[in-house]
Amino acid sequence: MSEYSPDFEKAHPNAKRLMDEEFFFSPIEETGPFGNDDGADCYAGFAQWRKNNLQENPHRYLAEQIDYWGYPSFNIAETDIEKLGPYLSHDSMASRYMTGIDAAIVAIAFGQLYLEGSIGVDFRETAKTAIRRELLPELLSLYPASYQETRKTQLEKMLFVLIQINPLRAV
Repeated sequence: MSEYSPDFEKAHPNAKRLMDEEFFFSPIEETGPFGNDDGADCYAGFAQWRKNNLQENPHRYLAEQIDYWGYPSFNIAETDIEKLGPYLSHDSMASRYMTGIDAAIVAIAFGQLYLEGSIGVDFRETAKTAIRRELLPELLSLYPASYQETRKTQLEKMLFVLIQINPLRAV
């Protein structure tokens, strides 16, 4: 594993306690925080960025990453499929961009937990929203039927971790 691939043994003690299943650290599990392409890339960049930006809000890194990827943005605080509909119907890649941005959000949140043992309160809320959005039936249906239940279960487990963690105040 490289310096930027999360490893259970190198995780902060709080991350070890909360991220207690293999999928959380898997480099290949699509729903895991670091196992999809967008999440893995985003975590690697975040880990490097965080070294010099400990006092910065992770939202800044997220915005930089979305801009770097050239993904069109949407309201990341929205979970109403009716309000997300115009974005999703904009072009054939829109759902891919949305799930990519959500994967980046999850990777940053769990990356912060992995590195620091907690997640900033506002970014934790952003991550909870991203997971709730990915749990929408319309977005779950983008995955093969044989994988949807696994994805749903893993998303729910990640949401549970985010709900029970004590967030950092300002970061």
